[in-house]
Amino acid sequence: MSDAGRIDREVVQRLLSQRVTGYEPLSGFAANTVAMVTLESGVRAVFKAARAREVEVELWALRSMAERRVPVPEVIAGAPDAEIPHLVTRLLPGEPGITTPAAAAELGRLLRAVHALPVKGAAFFKESSGPPPGAGEGTWADQVAGLADRLDSVAAAGILTPALLSRCRDFLADGTRWDQPCVYVHGDLHLRHVMSAGSRIEGIIDWADCAAASPWLDLARLELPGPALRHALLDAYFPAGIPADAPLRLADHRLLYLLLALLWEYECGGDWLHERVPGIESALATQPPRATAPERWCPAPPSSRARPGSG
Repeated sequence: MSDAGRIDREVVQRLLSQRVTGYEPLSGFAANTVAMVTLESGVRAVFKAARAREVEVELWALRSMAERRVPVPEVIAGAPDAEIPHLVTRLLPGEPGITTPAAAAELGRLLRAVHALPVKGAAFFKESSGPPPGAGEGTWADQVAGLADRLDSVAAAGILTPALLSRCRDFLADGTRWDQPCVYVHGDLHLRHVMSAGSRIEGIIDWADCAAASPWLDLARLELPGPALRHALLDAYFPAGIPADAPLRLADHRLLYLLLALLWEYECGGDWLHERVPGIESALATQPPRATAPERWCPAPPSSRARPGSG
C-alpha cells in the first residue's frame, strides 16, 4: 500500500466494520501506511495497511512467535485479501529502545531463541511465494547473489555510480558469506521495533521483513547506544563467548542491511534514495580488516519455549 493519502479514519472504520474514536498517523516505510487507532471498545491499537504479501507474512510471523512465547503484539485483525490489505495489533506498553543492560541481556536471550527456530532454505519471505514462510530451497549465497544483480537497476537509475556499484558487488561476493544453515530472523531489528520498560522487554514489533537468513543480519541491525548495552546483549546471545570475528561480521551485515534498505526503497517506489548513498559509501570505507580464517559459529539447537525464564 504505497498511496498513504487513501487511508484515514473513515477508511479504517469501513475496513474494520466498527467505529474508530481516535486516529493518529505514524511514520512508516514507503510501501505502507501506519496509524495509532482507538477502537470503539477503548482498545488502543496499531493499524497497518501494506501489500498483501507483507500482511500475510507478518500475520503468520506474529502468530508463530506468540505460540513460541516470544513477546509480540496481540493480533486483533488481519486481512491480507481485503480491498486494502491490513493488520491491526494491540498497542504494546513500554517505549521504543533499550536503556538498561538487563533489558539488553533479555533481548539477547530472546533473539538467540528466535534464531534457534527451525527454518529451511534461504529467503526474504515477503519476496517468496506460497503459504508463509515460503522459504526457498536455495542458499544464503544465492540470496546475496540475487541482491547483487538487483542493484544493477538502482545503478541504471543513476542512484549508484558504476564505481560504487562495482565496490558493492565485490563486497556482496566476499563480505556476507555464511556457510551455516540459515536461521529465522526478524529482518529489521531496529531499536524502534523493540518495546521495553526498564529491565523488561515488552515486545518486538514489525515482523514484515522476517526471513531465513544469516543471524548476523539481526545482530548488526541492533545498533545499541554505548558499549555497556552492546556487551550485555552479545554476552547473553553468545553464552559460550563472543566470537573473535564478531566486529567484522557486524560491520559486514550493517553494510548489507544498508544495501537491502536502498534496494527495497527503490523497488517500492520510495523517494529516500540518494540520501542513503553516503551511509553506504562510509560503511565501505570503514570496513575492518578481513581475517583469513574467520571463526565459525553455529546457532543454538531449536527450543520450543523462547521466553527467558518461562516455566
